[in-house]
Amino acid sequence: MKKNTIFYCLLFFLLFGIFGKGNSLHSKECNQKIVCLNSLILVEKMPEFSVAQKELEKLSKNHENTLEKLAKEFHKKAEKFQKNKNPILKKELEILQARAHAYQKNAADDLAKKQNKLLNPIYKKIENAINRVMDKDQTIIRVDDCSPGKGVLVNKGVDITEEVKKELGI
Repeated sequence: MKKNTIFYCLLFFLLFGIFGKGNSLHSKECNQKIVCLNSLILVEKMPEFSVAQKELEKLSKNHENTLEKLAKEFHKKAEKFQKNKNPILKKELEILQARAHAYQKNAADDLAKKQNKLLNPIYKKIENAINRVMDKDQTIIRVDDCSPGKGVLVNKGVDITEEVKKELGI
């Protein structure tokens, strides 16, 4: 009989504890919200983005010009090789082709590094603005990106793009 009383007391406290915590968690969950913002709009409106975009276009154009020169040189040597089948020209063509491939890889790496260097501060600035908006509205628990093509098909959350734009001053 004594064992049963202890068992029921433990069961009572266990159930009370679970339901008590569950209710407090449930009330917190009801006040929490998921919101969205259109990061594409934010990025495009930031002045730093147009500066970065111009710098990346300039770098890309320089790499394209260099690759174009290498391609022209390759085609001239290829035409000469077709006419006289000189083994020395064949070796030069192979070397030139390897140089072009190496340059293309280096150019792609260079462009990616420059893109990260220029765009990461912009993304960090947006992230900080989002965090300030979330600090002001403690009920926000998640921010989804509702930009076209970002994978969010439907979001019934409140769109906070305008609030973040205010934080960014754009």
